[in-house]
Amino acid sequence: MAKVYFVCGFIGSGKTTYSKILADRQGAFRFSIDEWMIPLYGEHMEREVFDSRLATLQELFKDSALQLTSLGVPVIFDFGFWSKSDRDTFSDWASKAGVESEVHLT
Repeated sequence: MAKVYFVCGFIGSGKTTYSKILADRQGAFRFSIDEWMIPLYGEHMEREVFDSRLATLQELFKDSALQLTSLGVPVIFDFGFWSKSDRDTFSDWASKAGVESEVHLT
């Protein structure tokens, strides 16, 4: 099974640029929250609406990531993962799913 990469960093830290380079290097599929949230929902919304939509996309991305990795395709999550608890939650998910993961900080 292929690996999942979690790209972490604050706004403007170069996550997306780094993720694109990593995707090219690893032949990986890249999930970027910004590239999905804005086209689907626009840029401005109430915090609770944003959080709900973010959670929905994250679950869809995780389901898709499991399908991709089972086919041998590495996956990159370009999500930010600002807090340790966010990183731990996704690392635990990968571990429980039997998928090797790696955290990259920008």
